[in-house]
Amino acid sequence: MSVATTLAELVAKRNVQLSYIAILKPYDVSGATELTLHFSDSGFVTDPGDTPANQFFDPRLVEPITFSRTMFSSGRVGGFSRPGFGNLVLSNGDGELDDFAGYAWDSREVEVKVGEFGAGISNFFTIFKGESKTIEFDDETVEVVLRDNQEDFEIEFPPNVYTDVSLSDNILGKPIPLCFGEVRNIEPVLIDSTNRVYQVSDGEINAVSAVYQGGVALTLTTDYTVDLTNGKITLVADPTGIITADIQGYVDSGSTYLTSAADIAREIVTTFGGLADPGDLDTASLTALNTANNSTVGIYVDKSTTILKVLDELANSVGAFYGFNRSGEFEMTRLELASGTADAEFDLTNIIEVQRQSSATPNHRVRVGYDKNYKVMSESDFGSSITTAQRDYLVRDMLFESDSTASIRTIYPNSEELVIEALFAASSAASTEATRLLALYGSQRDFYTIRVKTQPYTLKLNDVVQIAFDRYNLASGKKFRVITITEDAASNEVELELWG
Repeated sequence: MSVATTLAELVAKRNVQLSYIAILKPYDVSGATELTLHFSDSGFVTDPGDTPANQFFDPRLVEPITFSRTMFSSGRVGGFSRPGFGNLVLSNGDGELDDFAGYAWDSREVEVKVGEFGAGISNFFTIFKGESKTIEFDDETVEVVLRDNQEDFEIEFPPNVYTDVSLSDNILGKPIPLCFGEVRNIEPVLIDSTNRVYQVSDGEINAVSAVYQGGVALTLTTDYTVDLTNGKITLVADPTGIITADIQGYVDSGSTYLTSAADIAREIVTTFGGLADPGDLDTASLTALNTANNSTVGIYVDKSTTILKVLDELANSVGAFYGFNRSGEFEMTRLELASGTADAEFDLTNIIEVQRQSSATPNHRVRVGYDKNYKVMSESDFGSSITTAQRDYLVRDMLFESDSTASIRTIYPNSEELVIEALFAASSAASTEATRLLALYGSQRDFYTIRVKTQPYTLKLNDVVQIAFDRYNLASGKKFRVITITEDAASNEVELELWG
């Protein structure tokens, strides 16, 4: 029988004996060097022409991998993301791995591959590429605690702070702001009070659309000048009120003004998050998200936060989730109702257990934000010539578009509205998203947790599965989206959380 040439082909083969290998890269603190350690479940040596050549994989892999991925935190559909986690177990009854205690394991690369027993390493396929978090010992084993690369985004953002001692003491040590996309009424940082210089973003921006003093528009050249290359504004005269501005922000190294959630996220995870573009990205998912929604968004980051939180805001604005796939590539995908051909079908022949979870009450109204006001002001802040429209806008933190279905409250009297504080620049984008979300959440959607006897690695988050079961009105089959996957290679069982 021929050896499988793809992961899909491998897991589809019947009665195949699988073999697992793991490559770990901890840091040897005493030796001040990164190690590359090779393990397998049954003993494995690469061929002379392989890369690496003639490499022995120590047969200590007791439990190859148990890993869980989920779209969102706290069992929700939507909201903040949650990194994946898991473990692999190595035998250590002889104490040969005791040196592991002297290695640094946090954020060290881990790759786990699966292949057919007897196949060459070129026919082993990555089922996990991420990082170790720590290790745990007992008398017989070492457990390597795994996580995907998403926790790397817990780093401080914006990354640069003001360090020039000639600047005001008020800003020393504070983050240099970053502005992405189109934002309204941000309060720039005064970096030179003598020369009246303000900074709106760390680096090149596309345009300064307007500058305001007390909510009253100033005149370019007469009242202020701009330095787009360095993201700065200079006033001609000393200010007499609060200075704010409307900005078209960040321009990338290719002189492209980035405006969509997918493009801004891509820039953040590569330029600031350390990922390689395109090598560390699932570019197809980013392209598909841009096709689904390339509306202009905007985010102004002037206080210390994390990349993870900024990505959450961008993803939530367009109804997307993000994370890392099996190959360790960053992906960002919009949640849609299950439709089309199912990626897998399960019925009584392979379902071990079905649990119906509580369903959320449908929403009768969806409100989606746009035109975020980054500096909410009060009457005492306004200049005397401010327009009524500008005054009405500046006292609110955001505008909203909505869509609703009144009949939902007839069926569900306690139905609540869903409010998304999105980052859209235009009302039309917010209106379109409100209508889309009402179609998703304005009807009852069900949650199920199922445990199935199937080979792991056949499914990924957001895949469509069809369930046929003799209870819960599932006898004729129903399609769902996969929102959580927990895989156990040792038992060939998979637990799925489904929504639809």
